[in-house]
Amino acid sequence: MIVSGKLTRSGLAQTMPVHADPLNFTNASFRGVNQVTFSYRTNTDAAAAYLPTALEIEEQPKVSVMFLSYGFSSVGPFREYIHIIHARFRGEEVGFVPHIFISNERGMLAGREREGYPKLLGEIDFDMNQSNVYGLVTARLSRPAGVTLAQGVFRPSELVGKISEEKPSVVKAMGLRVIGSAIPGGPLAVCELVPSALEFFAGEIWSGAGTLMFTGASTFSAVHQLPILGDVEAIAFYNSAFRLIRPTETYPFGT
Repeated sequence: MIVSGKLTRSGLAQTMPVHADPLNFTNASFRGVNQVTFSYRTNTDAAAAYLPTALEIEEQPKVSVMFLSYGFSSVGPFREYIHIIHARFRGEEVGFVPHIFISNERGMLAGREREGYPKLLGEIDFDMNQSNVYGLVTARLSRPAGVTLAQGVFRPSELVGKISEEKPSVVKAMGLRVIGSAIPGGPLAVCELVPSALEFFAGEIWSGAGTLMFTGASTFSAVHQLPILGDVEAIAFYNSAFRLIRPTETYPFGT
């Protein structure tokens, strides 16, 4: 007896394996998040080389590097490194993400396959609650383990504000979601710009000073190709909470 398969398109999960969805959630939430953001100016041509043609930047655009530690979330606890180019899309300010590393497989799948963030697994050493004799917060990205790509130091200063449900803080971002052709040399199966946003609704904002360095140790994860020009600014979010706002539409790119 010959029996046909029982999987139908309407019954597939949105992430492979389609019969055992590793995500099993629609909207992501994050709690107990600690974050230090280092911001600087970079070379215009270097940033433009990473930017889709639908986006625009100013001369020597602002770039931010974020180290995050998630106490808990829809994919469990994890750490993350996010590299953002501040740009504009159709007149609106957005952050485009050329580099992002994460310590959690489910988080990698969610961000990569659904939101179009180029997530890769990496080693992120970052803990704002770990005390040391210097009173400093250290952060390091490695890939593979033992090969440092970026490291930062934050010196906290004072509490400058709080985030609440009544005064949320929204960070808008843009991903480039690409799925290649199964046929060698064939056209991309998916190529679209995907907007999303992080809505922070709890947490403390701390001022401070920071230093940031890229080692250039690996051309396979070339975060150093967005070089630092001038001073580095730093700010920290402590014990924050936010939710991911997923898109209601996407934008075909390159058609």
